[in-house]
Amino acid sequence: MFNYQPERILIDSAVSKEPLTRQICSRFPNVPTYEVKNYNWHKDSSANDPLKNPLSQGKKTLHLKQFKGKSIKACPGFSDNLVCCNYFTLDLIENCPFECTYCILQAFLNKPVITVHANLEDILKQVWQITSAQPETLFRIGTGEHSDSLALDKTFGINQHVIKFFSNIPNALLELKTKSNHVEHLLELPHGGKTVISWSVNPQEIIKKEEHKTATLDERLKAAKMASDAGYKVAFHFDPMIDYPDWEKGYQRLVEQIVDNVSSDRIAWISFGTLRYISSLKSIVDERFPNSRVFLGEFIPGVDGKMRYLKKIRQRLYRNVQNKVEKLAPDVPTYLCMESSHLWEKSMPNSPKTSPEMEGVLLRSLEKRYTKETKCLI
Repeated sequence: MFNYQPERILIDSAVSKEPLTRQICSRFPNVPTYEVKNYNWHKDSSANDPLKNPLSQGKKTLHLKQFKGKSIKACPGFSDNLVCCNYFTLDLIENCPFECTYCILQAFLNKPVITVHANLEDILKQVWQITSAQPETLFRIGTGEHSDSLALDKTFGINQHVIKFFSNIPNALLELKTKSNHVEHLLELPHGGKTVISWSVNPQEIIKKEEHKTATLDERLKAAKMASDAGYKVAFHFDPMIDYPDWEKGYQRLVEQIVDNVSSDRIAWISFGTLRYISSLKSIVDERFPNSRVFLGEFIPGVDGKMRYLKKIRQRLYRNVQNKVEKLAPDVPTYLCMESSHLWEKSMPNSPKTSPEMEGVLLRSLEKRYTKETKCLI
């Protein structure tokens, strides 16, 4: 895996004195910094790549910004037409240094720079206010929606503050979702069992071809073992699952590799989700990654407007991997991400009809297996 090195750092005037700003800048002593009041990336010629690849070039700019919005949001996958898990997201970083061919951020984010919300104390204060207002609710909150949670953290050092903060919230679990292997700096932190470190996983063949700059599968699983040995709960997301010629052997072997490295009683959950994308993404991928074969297959528009594999293909992928998990790790709860109740019925042992029902299945498992960390449910 590569180490991130920006070419310049832009600092909003409003966060120039923030502790996180000083901390991050100290990690790049030789990188020029510029204080800005209203940074407009689209008017910034230095963010444009002469090779027509502004996404890669733009990532060489690090923008330390003031976040002014609502820090916790419902997962964008939530829909009345799909069964979701009532997950919440926490905005800390926007954009990712990795180059996964299928990444929706290429079409979703409206600026190509790496953005860090540097007023961290304000953001976490919102988290406290929201969670304390509903003490009987267990909040599962993840930071991996707009960036990889750990890709930059070994250098930035943001999660050392976030993990310590969540260790004192009685009714919240923090999830750090990643494709990196950067966990060493987290192992000695007082996490209090309130942080789940999770890995997005695919067979190594897919990682090599479609998940550029990320850690290899072996590196991810070794990191998961290290985190588990340090007392963290871990999780795995088979997402996006890819329909490729050797998929059955590849995904069954992937389940075996996971349980060979991590004891199932330390796995908080496993999720499944197949490749899905908005139509505007394909042209971007064709230009940026002309050798990618990720969009080869039979796709149709889903109820959420995203292109998806045919139902029979998704069902086959889910059922195959679910059977393997049931055999090797029967106590680990599994769920589908952004799928209809019909797909649940055809693929999974549980078939919730609504998002609250789905959340209840997962929370009951957490309560049974990790009573101390989920005592707010009792």
